[in-house]
Amino acid sequence: MLYVVRDSNGKVCELHPAPLGNATEALAADDPEILQFIHERWRQNELDELDRDFVRVIEDTIELLISKGLILFTDLSPQVQEKILRRKEVRGKTHYSDGFDVNPDEDIIQI
Repeated sequence: MLYVVRDSNGKVCELHPAPLGNATEALAADDPEILQFIHERWRQNELDELDRDFVRVIEDTIELLISKGLILFTDLSPQVQEKILRRKEVRGKTHYSDGFDVNPDEDIIQI
């Protein structure tokens, strides 16, 4: 049995392995509502991961266009410039030399 919380529309919005807080309604693990909830969460996680990857593609494309002189960094809005600079700064700070294999151009720390 799994325990669910429902939103104001009666749709499952939380799932717990045991009763917890408002999660007091028990449903079988193979209940269609449970399976739908899990499927929707899986799809959302997949989309979130694709979005993160796509942000990197866009960033690399912007850098390529700038390096080829097709656009100038200053052609971008101040908000876009700030976001690009902040991402570069954060990625640069992930470069550690204490046993981790880190590429500052990647968001993943290889252990």
